[in-house]
Amino acid sequence: MEALRDDVAGWTITVLQTGYPSQLSPYAIGIGILLWTTAFMAAYAVYRHNRVIDAILLLGTAMIVNLSATFTDLFGHLLLFVIAALLLWLRAALVQRQDGWQRRRVNENLEVPAAIMRSGIVFAAASVALAWVLTSVAVAAPLTSAWRSFDGVWPAVRDQFEGAFGSLTNPNSRITGSTFGASFTVQGEWVSNDEVALTVAAPRPLYLRTATYDTYTGRGWERSDGTTRQVAAGDALFDGPTPERPSEAYEIETITVSMAQTLGRNLFTTGSPLEIYAPVVIHQSGGQPVLGGVEAANPIGPGEGYQLSVALSEANKAELGAAGTDYPSVVRDLYLDDSTVTERVRNLAREVTADAANSYERAEALAAFLQRDPSFTYETVAPIPQNGEDLVDFFLFDEVGGRQGYCQYYASAMVMMARSLGLPARVAVGFAPGELTEPNTYLVREANAHAWAEIYFPGYGWQIFEATKSIESRFVRPTGDPSTVAPPRVGIDPLLDFELDPTLRREINALPSVDFIEGGTDVARPDAPSAAESSRNGNALLVAVLILGAAAFVWIRMRHLQRRWRLLPAGDRAWQRLTLAADRAGVGPRPSETIYEYSGWLEEQLPSHVEPIRTVADGKVWQAYSGRRMTQSASSRLEEAWVRLRLPLVWLAARRWLRGIVRRRG
Repeated sequence: MEALRDDVAGWTITVLQTGYPSQLSPYAIGIGILLWTTAFMAAYAVYRHNRVIDAILLLGTAMIVNLSATFTDLFGHLLLFVIAALLLWLRAALVQRQDGWQRRRVNENLEVPAAIMRSGIVFAAASVALAWVLTSVAVAAPLTSAWRSFDGVWPAVRDQFEGAFGSLTNPNSRITGSTFGASFTVQGEWVSNDEVALTVAAPRPLYLRTATYDTYTGRGWERSDGTTRQVAAGDALFDGPTPERPSEAYEIETITVSMAQTLGRNLFTTGSPLEIYAPVVIHQSGGQPVLGGVEAANPIGPGEGYQLSVALSEANKAELGAAGTDYPSVVRDLYLDDSTVTERVRNLAREVTADAANSYERAEALAAFLQRDPSFTYETVAPIPQNGEDLVDFFLFDEVGGRQGYCQYYASAMVMMARSLGLPARVAVGFAPGELTEPNTYLVREANAHAWAEIYFPGYGWQIFEATKSIESRFVRPTGDPSTVAPPRVGIDPLLDFELDPTLRREINALPSVDFIEGGTDVARPDAPSAAESSRNGNALLVAVLILGAAAFVWIRMRHLQRRWRLLPAGDRAWQRLTLAADRAGVGPRPSETIYEYSGWLEEQLPSHVEPIRTVADGKVWQAYSGRRMTQSASSRLEEAWVRLRLPLVWLAARRWLRGIVRRRG
């Protein structure tokens, strides 16, 4: 108990100090308390107030939230819960009905409860089976879209409470899995697997970026608060000048990305993205025209994809070396902050780049030092700084845990060392290049999830520098001839009015078959029907079949009932219709009541319909005791009386049902 108390106290102090706790026991205690409280409230609702629906809704909500927070397949658990909930509901309704029989002194046939339970079990099984079938057809698309919307919720929860959840690393959790949000904290463990994440149609291996970070926190990175805006499919991501677009040495390509699994709503771009042919949400760091992150405006499902046009840099080493330092004000304001860099980190950066003659050579020297120096080792489980130590300083200089780590360590060190030398730098996250499976097609796995450094060069935009040890950069920059390089054009944006046309792009890199995300278009076939339209057509057909099937079932049942009623004498037929409708309304006759006793009581319940009730009761008595055949006119009067009573009995049932709900709530 003393150790547990110390863990809780340490966790609380660390969280209050905006740190990142390593204790796990407080999470186990919190989950245990939450589960016990939920179960207790549900049991109390059932056994104290007989509110079965309330208990089912409470537990069902808890289960849905849990299902939405994990990538693990828990459909079997949900199936068991639904079956148990339906059986509990059925049993509670039967007990309530039996209590009503006892209060009214009805002699209960022992076969009745068993028959009700058998019918209820068949109904529950049929309902579950039908729901299971509907989840695999087009009619489930609206619910699927609503379910997918959770993909955007949990990354936001993770970002909001990352300081408290810092030590949780479960790859199957939407809170801590392979999703990319507005910030990340280095946790000391990198979790990945070989599951396929994306398939990309592109002319060469590409780094796929989904978010960039400009603010260093000492233990990780975050995107500066800025603006978020929606961009329609095919519109320019930035409709004004932006340093994100190069003005020199680029090639326009249109590539296709297919999502093998959902990764929140993250979309992945490369190079300098110009247009994305799907509705997207753009995050602009610091409110400036820079790409802090890109997400789909609509939920994404497994197997869905999108196309985008990008400007891929063709700059060689000589061109980047001659780029100079005339940085746009936006770049200077966001990507040069080195206020947290320690003095020994600055000294190391100067020492590593002592022989460099320009910005490119400095960046290349830093990347080569981190990637090739034998003192660095790549480890997926690495020490983390304690007691407020700086991550980069710890990684580079700690005598016990230093110089070992994974991509987040290396990218952070590269960026902060570059900033200390006056090079604008940022951390980008996404996927490293995948494996070539066929010409111009690359398979990207979860294991390719990566963080890397990007350095800005005037006129050429953001350039990738791979600093992580054991990671192959997969691209080689040509050397170029310094004597033929002219200074870059700075302050102009030739791609400002970019439009996708054959004179400005090569052949579209497409996949053989891809379902475009909601609102997405196929660049090669812009007029082709979308997946949503196909889904709506499928929905309409299925709904029509279900409606026709239900109508046929009702028609057959009505025909069967009509045949039954026609065989009965007029007096018996009218009385059975009346008592059956009254019983459905909860006001059926008791076995001990005579016809006139019951009709008198029913007249009190429906005082404005005394005449038709009395007519039906007289007809039943006459039919039962006269021994004579009823005339046609008398039969017609009974039929008219029944027609006048049908709607009032329906309203009586509705009133009593609503009154029962209000009484239970009270």
